[in-house]
Parts: sequence; C-alpha cells; structure tokens
Amino acid sequence: MSYTIWELLLIFFAYAVLGWAGTVAADAFRTGRFVNAGTLNGPVNLTCGAVLTLTATLSDRYATNFVGLFLLTAMVITAAGPIAGFLSERVLGRKLWDYASGEYNTFNGWRGLVRTLISTALALIVVLFLHPYLYIAIQLIPLTVLRVVDIVLLTVLGLDLMATFAAMRTIRRRESHRLAGVSASLRDMRMTWGSRLVSAIRRRLWRAFPELEDEPNRGDGFGRPAEGRVFAQGLCIHKLFWVFLICALLGDLIETVFVWVTSGVLMSRSSLLYGTFSVVWGLGGVLFTIVLSPLRDRSDRFVFLGGFLLGGAYEYLCSVFTEIVFGTVFWDYSDMPFNIQGRTNLLFMFFWGVMALVWVKAVDPVFNRGIEKIPPVLGTVLTWILAVLMALDIGVTGLAMGRYVARSAGMESGNAVEDFLDNQYPDELIEWVWPNMVMVDE
Repeated sequence: MSYTIWELLLIFFAYAVLGWAGTVAADAFRTGRFVNAGTLNGPVNLTCGAVLTLTATLSDRYATNFVGLFLLTAMVITAAGPIAGFLSERVLGRKLWDYASGEYNTFNGWRGLVRTLISTALALIVVLFLHPYLYIAIQLIPLTVLRVVDIVLLTVLGLDLMATFAAMRTIRRRESHRLAGVSASLRDMRMTWGSRLVSAIRRRLWRAFPELEDEPNRGDGFGRPAEGRVFAQGLCIHKLFWVFLICALLGDLIETVFVWVTSGVLMSRSSLLYGTFSVVWGLGGVLFTIVLSPLRDRSDRFVFLGGFLLGGAYEYLCSVFTEIVFGTVFWDYSDMPFNIQGRTNLLFMFFWGVMALVWVKAVDPVFNRGIEKIPPVLGTVLTWILAVLMALDIGVTGLAMGRYVARSAGMESGNAVEDFLDNQYPDELIEWVWPNMVMVDE
C-alpha cells in the first residue's frame, strides 16, 4: 500500500498528538496531575508520531506475518529512543534522558527490555485497531483541504522547533523575542488540552468513586476508593463485560483444543480478526448469566433444560445472523443427525445444557469472586480500555469481512479505501482466521 506525502504528514501529526495525549493520560493516572509529555511547546510527541507512522506503513506488508511485524516494530522503537536523544542533545544542547541507565537500556537491562516490549505491543495495538479508521477518515478529506491542513501544521511545527531551539540555546536574543508570542500560544494550547484531558478523566473517576480525594498525593493517582468498595458488584454492565471477555477467550481456547484433539489440525477458532476471542461464546456467557443465574438455587434439571433450549436457540440465531449480514456460513451440521437446518443439532443442544449446568453451579460463582477482587479504579479503567479495543476490533473485522465478501463476488476495488482493505486484509489472512467459512452461494 502506497501513501502520498500529504497522507503521511497528516498521519504523522495525528499520531504525534495521540502519543502526547496517551502519555499525559498515563501520567495523570499515576500522579493525579497534568504532566507535559514531549519537549516542544505544542501538544505533540514527535517520537511517537514517527514510530507509529513507520509501523503503519509496514503493517500492510506484514499483514499475514504478525511475528515479523512485532520484531520490526521492536527494532524501530529500540532505535527511535537513542536517535531522538542524540538529536535533542545536538539541537537543544542537553540530554533529555540517559539510555545508559538500566531503565532505558534495552540490551543491558531487563527493565529496558520490558519497556520496549510493552511499547511495541501498544504501538501494534494502535496501528492494527485504530489506523484503518484514521486512514478512512483521511480519505474523506478533499486533497486541497488536506494540503492546506498539512502546510499549516508544518508551519506551526517549524515555528515551535525554532522557538524551542532559541529558548534552549539562548542565542539570537532578538529572534527568540520574535518567536515568544508563538511559543506562548503553543504552551497555552498544550496546557489547555492537557488540563481538559486530565479534568475529563478526573470527572469520570469521581462520578464512579465520589469518595476519591480532591487533592491526591503524588503517586496515589487520583486518590484511593473507600475501604470496602467492591468492583463490579452484583449483576452490572462491568460484570457482564468481563464475563463476555473471559468466556470469549476461554471459548476460543476450548474450541481450538477440541479441534486439535479430534482432528489433529491446529486452526484459528476466533470470531475476530485480532485476538483469540469467540464472540459466540462471549455473548453466550452473558446470556447464560442474565437468564440462568436466577436458577442457581433450583434443581439441576431446570438449569439443564434452560441451557438446552436457550443454547440451541442462540446458536441457531447466530447462524442466521452471520448468513444474513455477511453472506457466510461459519458452521454447518447438515451431516449430523437431528440437526435443525444445519444450524444446530440435538447433540450440541445437549452440550449447551451441560455447559449451562456447569456454568451456573460451578463456574459463574468463581468468576464473580475473581472479578470482584480486581481493584476498583484499576478495574474501571481496564474496562474502558478493553471495551474500546473490543469495539474497534469488531469494526475492523466487519470492514475486512465485507471487503472479502465483495472480492469473492468478483467486485474490483473502486477507491483508495477498498485498495487499503485489500492490501491490509488479503484473502490469505481472512481464510487463515476463518478456515471453515463458506460463502452462501457455494
């Protein structure tokens, strides 16, 4: 996939601002205050922008080789830090960080290696989950407007670099005075954006935990919840999300092991393009929790019968949904006895009843206790982050699946967005993730 220079510039600025905002948010959770991220006056992190832009340009070339993409991204991040440190020292005249210390040195310190691996994982998450939406949004911008926006951003960045250079090196006093107004305006923008971001996080946390301190000590983040506060207590949206996430993960694992044991083939059983998650199992766990949990104190036969009927109906409807929406069939039980239009069968309905019994009587209480042991603030923040990532993953999966169906029907690419989807999600990737998928026409 080739990008124009104008597209790359806007992608770079978008990721530079996103990197700055992400670092500010992370520091806010750690300290409870706004801490500037970056060396310039404006709200940008140039290192993050460069790393994420380069990773995005590599992602389509390694669409089917996640290991290769991970290693390349790790190499880029490992090289970016020392290069940025060297340039800042040469341009600004002082070191902003020391990569000889154990904290940052990847090769001589375990801590540095862990930081690199975490940074690599975060970069890939951004590129794989967010980049398709950013690219599509950029394609909606007229070329003339895109050029004007890029030129304005480049001009502002150039003035910011000049002002920062003049202030740090204390040379050409007259030039520094001329740029003082630009520098102050950018600092005001940075402080305004940063303060608003921190305030938004604080307001959201205080709505969830009104007992948090107004002025937390440094290192306590936004404060500590009251003693006895339990995360996701009872049947609430947070609890149901974690049930969905855990069941989706375990369901994919169970199916993978089952297929491997019975057929000797190790294949993907995930419902989503990225991550080992089975949406069918996740939603099934949520459905069982809502409908069957009230039967926990009833006899086993009531729970089994409820799971037998509910599971069969649920599997049938999921098959109908995927066929209507995507024009594909992910499972077909037509060759099994007592099947219902190939969408479910009596044997699997029996399995649903057994799983419902095990779930209600044994697994669900353990899940409840485990989820409620998560620290309240950490659990709330993780729920937000994971829910957003799951929504992005589902959206990307829908885009990739839709384009695959169109390609299978012989529809050629008609615009830049479809070219991007063809390069980013080729047939071999789709068919590796969903090896049993069959088009309805077939």
